[in-house]
Amino acid sequence: MNTTSLLPPVLRAIFAVALAVFSAAVSSAQSAATGTVEGRVLNVRNGEYLERARVTVEGTGLETFTDSSGQYRLTNVPAGAARVRVFFTGLDVRTETVAVTAGGTAQRDFSLEAGARRTGPAGDVVKLGEFVVATSKEMDGAAIAINEQRFAASIKNVVSADEFGAITDGNVGEFFKYLPGININVAGGEARQFTLNGVPNGNVPISVGGFDLAGASGSTTGRNVLLDQISLNNISRIEVLHTPTPESPGMALAGSVNMVPRSAFERSKPVFNYSVYLLMRDNHRDLPFSKSPGPLNKDTYKTNPGWEMSYVVPVNKRFGFTLSAGNSTQ
Repeated sequence: MNTTSLLPPVLRAIFAVALAVFSAAVSSAQSAATGTVEGRVLNVRNGEYLERARVTVEGTGLETFTDSSGQYRLTNVPAGAARVRVFFTGLDVRTETVAVTAGGTAQRDFSLEAGARRTGPAGDVVKLGEFVVATSKEMDGAAIAINEQRFAASIKNVVSADEFGAITDGNVGEFFKYLPGININVAGGEARQFTLNGVPNGNVPISVGGFDLAGASGSTTGRNVLLDQISLNNISRIEVLHTPTPESPGMALAGSVNMVPRSAFERSKPVFNYSVYLLMRDNHRDLPFSKSPGPLNKDTYKTNPGWEMSYVVPVNKRFGFTLSAGNSTQ
């Protein structure tokens, strides 16, 4: 039997208000006993903020990953001394104690490096013999790709744009040759179209930073994107998803491709890269610096110079810019 129904209406109203106040007080007390930890994770060697670094609190189930600018945020962290642990593939694990106040936010940045100096149980430094490790942009790119794939929610291949060095003509299609499951169709000497696991690119959507990329060809009404119209110069990495997920568009029969642009917020200091090169045709190497007939009805040079550059400038935490340019004639 419901005893509250026997009470007068006034008492029932008072009882309901008291119960609501009590519940709010309990909820406030529980939330006040926790705090927030936030900050950024940096790769010390190259000055790049790390995306998808795994941040956890020891002794709890709290876990998060850094975003594209290296930012992380852990909420509902128990007040007191919290042991925060940061992991990124290829770098040393870093664990620090963070003082968390009830209802407050603690700022803690982490700097990761490989082969950091360690101390023994007695505090003595364990010193090894000299060991020189050569590194490069290609190695850094490979480490980023491996870490992205490690924590991916589906079957995904991630390849950094720096992993294979300079790419001919700056054409993203030339880079697609190195991606697993992709076959390139060449037209007029240019890598223009592709298939993913046997499915034509009309049914494989391409996006830049998660936004769909439209085809710029005026000779067709299809949905395929011609790769020679996309420059690799301002691309940080390329993600190939081999398994359609619930948020994938209906045309993604075999998966999709996402190109992540370079961002100033990925860096802690300015970076300037450039390259110069010559482009030539295999069947005109005997006359590299003289004109010969074609294309069309005029004589042209078959060996042409090319160049490209990119300048990434992080001004502060809220503002930065990237500048890229290039020119090539084929």
